[in-house]
Amino acid sequence: MGDGDEGACLSTGPAEGFFVCERCFEDDTLKALVRQNVSETECNFCGRRSRRRPVAAPLDRIIEVINEAIDREYDLAANNLGYESAEGGYYGKHWDTYDLLTDQIELELPNDDGTLFEIIRSCVGDEVWCERNPYSLRQDEKLIYSWEHFCEFIKYERRYFFLSAAKDDNEIFDPSELLPIIGSTVEDCGLIRTIAKGSLIYRARQFAVGEILKTSYDLAPPPKENATRSNRMSPAGIVMFYASDDPQTAAAEIDDKPSLGISIGTFRITRDILVLDLTRLPRRPAFFENHYGYDRYAVSFLHEFVRSMAARVEPGNREHVDYVPTQVVTEWFRTAFKHADTSIDGIYYPSAQMKAGTSLVLFAERDRLVLNKRELREETNEKEPYEVWGFSERQENAWLRLVRVRVMRQPTGS
Repeated sequence: MGDGDEGACLSTGPAEGFFVCERCFEDDTLKALVRQNVSETECNFCGRRSRRRPVAAPLDRIIEVINEAIDREYDLAANNLGYESAEGGYYGKHWDTYDLLTDQIELELPNDDGTLFEIIRSCVGDEVWCERNPYSLRQDEKLIYSWEHFCEFIKYERRYFFLSAAKDDNEIFDPSELLPIIGSTVEDCGLIRTIAKGSLIYRARQFAVGEILKTSYDLAPPPKENATRSNRMSPAGIVMFYASDDPQTAAAEIDDKPSLGISIGTFRITRDILVLDLTRLPRRPAFFENHYGYDRYAVSFLHEFVRSMAARVEPGNREHVDYVPTQVVTEWFRTAFKHADTSIDGIYYPSAQMKAGTSLVLFAERDRLVLNKRELREETNEKEPYEVWGFSERQENAWLRLVRVRVMRQPTGS
């Protein structure tokens, strides 16, 4: 940063003694900064005045934040790029200060006659700029390209022994590196949260004419031997509990045969559970905004990652291929990821079928269902004592109780 001298690179000197109001900026972060620092009743640039309260902040305070943001993401081309006068200057993308402010940063000054911009440009300095580490991928680009490579590799090259796979491109992470990075990123962004005991979730099932769904097992995931369908988060043979936050989303997620009826089971969670919530991503910080402990490129990647995780796959033969990346990620979070030495119980993700809907996969098989007295009698009737003991022990660890079943739609026949 500069020392305040006139014309120094990233200086505040040319701004000293001037006051600016929030109407002189379009950027929300800079507007808020002005409001937090108002001390004068008149703006030196747009002429705004107030007799009753301060409306303008010291311009040098605003310039400090502008300079800090520029310093985070840009550096002098002279420090980073090769130069050849015979070839026309610097090798690589670069901008003079005018283009940096107008084209790259897109600084908008809606009421300016040119005076404010010229002061800001003087503070930034008459320099040539480039991105920091201009010959490398930005962090979000590196993560996004790594995820794209991960998806292609898992789907088409190696599915079961990918952890030992080497990559050709040293600029990106290999599949075994990417999963822990995703895990640390969601931790940094505070996406692991507790769902309180007593919370309700909804699971939908389709049924045909003459069929009645009413018991816990009727609304449950299938037994392992019948889990032959590949789902978004689980491959065939791996049983998980798919649900939603509301009945409409739950129905939309499974409604692929309009002739069938739909029943909705309301389940109560009987203990606190820990989930990864991919529906509450932090907003990517704006250019001038303080990052508050996480960088905006990691957040940018998470948005792309979740969009890919929730992308709709048309019914057909593609599920066995296109769902593989999300299945592998889910398996890693289910078996390898720890939050404060504790495993998580599921993942919230945006619904692919219902706009603004929230879906949930819980790492729970049928033995995590809390059965009622009648269901317990039916399950233990005529069983050997050791079988009854094993069943009772599993019930002690159950944490999903069916509390209501209602028919949302009656079947119409074949």
